[in-house]
Amino acid sequence: MKRIFLIIFTAAIAVSLNSCDKPTKKQKQADALFQQITKVYTLKPDGSMNYQYQHELDIHSHYAFNSLYGETFIVYNPQHQSLDVKRSETRTAEGEMVASPENAYNEVLPRFASGAPPYHHLREMVVTHTGLEKNSTIFMNYSLKTDAGYKPFLMGNEVLSESSPVRELVIKVRFPKDKELNYQLLHAEENLNISQDGDMKVYKWVFEDVPATSKEEHQPRHDTHRPRLIFSTASFDRAASYMMEQVDYELPASVESGLKDLMKNKTSRMDSIMAVQDMVVNHINHFDIPARYKGFKFHSNNQVLENNGGTTFEKTVLLTSLLKHLGIQAHPVAIEPGPFHQKETGNLNNFVEYYVQVNANDQKLYLSAIEDHSFNGLYRHGEQVNLVIHKEAGETKVVKPETPTSQQHLEASFEMEDARHIEGEIDATLSHCENPYLSIQRDEGTIKSMLSPGFPASAVSDFTLKQSTPSQTSVSFSIDQNLSPDQQNGYRFISIPHTQTGLDQWHMEVLPGNRKAPLQVGWPLDIRYQYSVDLPESVELINEQTQIEKDTDIGQLRIHIEPGNGNVSIDRHLQIDQTIISPDSYKAFREMISLWRKDQYRTLTFKKVEK
Repeated sequence: MKRIFLIIFTAAIAVSLNSCDKPTKKQKQADALFQQITKVYTLKPDGSMNYQYQHELDIHSHYAFNSLYGETFIVYNPQHQSLDVKRSETRTAEGEMVASPENAYNEVLPRFASGAPPYHHLREMVVTHTGLEKNSTIFMNYSLKTDAGYKPFLMGNEVLSESSPVRELVIKVRFPKDKELNYQLLHAEENLNISQDGDMKVYKWVFEDVPATSKEEHQPRHDTHRPRLIFSTASFDRAASYMMEQVDYELPASVESGLKDLMKNKTSRMDSIMAVQDMVVNHINHFDIPARYKGFKFHSNNQVLENNGGTTFEKTVLLTSLLKHLGIQAHPVAIEPGPFHQKETGNLNNFVEYYVQVNANDQKLYLSAIEDHSFNGLYRHGEQVNLVIHKEAGETKVVKPETPTSQQHLEASFEMEDARHIEGEIDATLSHCENPYLSIQRDEGTIKSMLSPGFPASAVSDFTLKQSTPSQTSVSFSIDQNLSPDQQNGYRFISIPHTQTGLDQWHMEVLPGNRKAPLQVGWPLDIRYQYSVDLPESVELINEQTQIEKDTDIGQLRIHIEPGNGNVSIDRHLQIDQTIISPDSYKAFREMISLWRKDQYRTLTFKKVEK
């Protein structure tokens, strides 16, 4: 009896273990399922590095092998790295093993290197997987060896999810025992195992049943909400010093004559700054090459000018150098997402954007070397780490500016004539990311377009620029516009004038009913239109009194339409206080946006009065 009981008990345990090992319902329903992914980073005592990657991937649908996983792409620099594809095989649904043939391995130029001659030596190995069908399995295994000295330190920034679910994700980091590895684990439970293999330390993380990444739009920039492992053998201070060491402001003598021509007829400091920025942005090519594919080493100003192009950081240093040459104090700034920052961990992969810092109207102004921004770039990066490089002082400074609320407030009084003509006065105040300060510096005439689309530039008969600084612009407008109202069954419909705001630029025209991932808006926003409109006797306003007020944990909405005796008062106010909308707050956000955009609350309806 004891023996029988032992057999039954052992069998029960085996069944239990097998059932735990089975894929979940969601994993079975996915287009594909990674049974295992293993990534191994190795720093050798001589400074060379090795990266090993392997996966086992089950194919569940035609879409998986036709669109998602029919090929594996591996980008590398053959001047300093060597690639070895150890295995590329497919196990068919019938169990037959099919190896990728010789012609399944094709080297091409990476797409991001197209049009960038200095980087035409980069290669992308495209491995085509053969024998694919539903219920087949792909086995992939390769290693990438990196020469000593090509990269300054061992670094990794791993998002702990894939486009399909993963049953087991293993990340190992091997390094000499006389070195230290600093790391941070975001949005995931700590499960580090530390061991020793001869003279090497081994850090190992194992993550089980990793869900697929969400496909929802407008997720937080740089995937800061996803599970992530960041590690490095350098501290943040060492990484910052390395960035500073790469900065060289020396310019070739040949730029002197070009700068003199560029500065002709420039009557102010801002005119000079705008001219230099325009030259770098629009006349020096942008080579959008990730720094990791060039070993985090950067070309000098002389090389950038000879190539007539550079990476984002290289163009940023060039813009800084040209401004300094003109006697304008300027510093490069590297942006690191706030959640990625840790003083103990310095990872050059974390620097995602670059700017040039100058002063204007006693305020800090961030200029891009690759884009013509309309507003001060500083205000886009509140709560992020801004690494300001002071090369002359031999130091770097870390600042973390606050995120201001960007305002666009319009107060106006109008007079209408027979619903076909409107004239009046508008006082407009625009701040921070809603303030087109840089556009105005390039061309003051663009002020006339600030009220578009509610009032086109042709409707502005006059304007007075009362204030214009990097943080705020105030303008008074005189409006004189002929209207072409929509007509239907004797009614006329006129849209309540509104301006172009960040809300329009974020492309959130369609907001699904439910959401699982956080939603990112461009910046905290405060829009307000306060209008008083005198109406002609020849028309009757059909709109009834509207009183809508919503106060939520993410902001507030106010829509008041008050018909009076021969006039109407309009107060439309939308305030969004957060840049990240959590899934719990999403429904309140969606309701506010839907009400704000609803036609019946932004349209005046008239009927002609019969005499």
